[in-house]
Amino acid sequence: LSAVELLGQTGSGERPDFSGKRVVIVGGGNVAMDATRTAKRLGAKSVTCVYRRRIVDMTALPDEVAGAQAEGCEVMQLMAPVKVAVEGDRAVGLVVKPQIAGAIRGGRPSPVSSSAPEETIPCDIIVIAIGQDIDSKPFADAGIDVKRGALVASAAGEVKAGGEKLAGVFTGGDCWSGPATVIRAIDAGKVAAVNIAGFLVPGAGCLVPGGKVEIPTAPAGQRLHWGRVNMIERPADERKDDFNLMEKCLTDEEAAQECSRCLRCDHFGCGAFRRS
Repeated sequence: LSAVELLGQTGSGERPDFSGKRVVIVGGGNVAMDATRTAKRLGAKSVTCVYRRRIVDMTALPDEVAGAQAEGCEVMQLMAPVKVAVEGDRAVGLVVKPQIAGAIRGGRPSPVSSSAPEETIPCDIIVIAIGQDIDSKPFADAGIDVKRGALVASAAGEVKAGGEKLAGVFTGGDCWSGPATVIRAIDAGKVAAVNIAGFLVPGAGCLVPGGKVEIPTAPAGQRLHWGRVNMIERPADERKDDFNLMEKCLTDEEAAQECSRCLRCDHFGCGAFRRS
């Protein structure tokens, strides 16, 4: 089943029973980690996350990976899925091919098949948590520029056709940037919203994402430099058996200290944007 399906069922209260089951998760992002840690909480006998690159190359947050491992989940690196081993109509294992780290492309080593033989990871349930692609062909057929499966657009999110901006058409999110985070999609959504308004009302200006904002040092004496307060997680052996919050709430003392840190959000406004 898909990780989206698993997480959707669990979040809606229709939690599947994985008691005594051997579960394998395929993927290396935050969704894969969510599915891995969820399977553990659903009573799985064993949970293994299979990833074709190295652990250090995973797109999942390091804290998520470390948290899953602390809860007793195994992260198996440099293993590329080949096929599902079946008996009758049931999955009994995932066949994987050992990989080695190859040439660096896009900032990460590309996995290359090694000479080692294929292996089979015994399992009862396989959860797919790999990235999803957009169907860019209809856009390309309509004349919109497409590069490597993503729509081509200006920094302001204006879609291009034939190398020129397509008036009044904006884009954002994964179909523009490629696989990224929800936060980046929200960023792009805000940019598109402001720029659509600017298109409808000429002269309103526009925004571009990821602008560099020079934030001056807070005036001396107004706020002291403080380290950020991080919430402490509950013990792994305790949290792995329930769906309660993993972190402990801030104490009154910690909350007061965190509130005293100088953020100046009210002064600098949209810190992720810059006006052009």
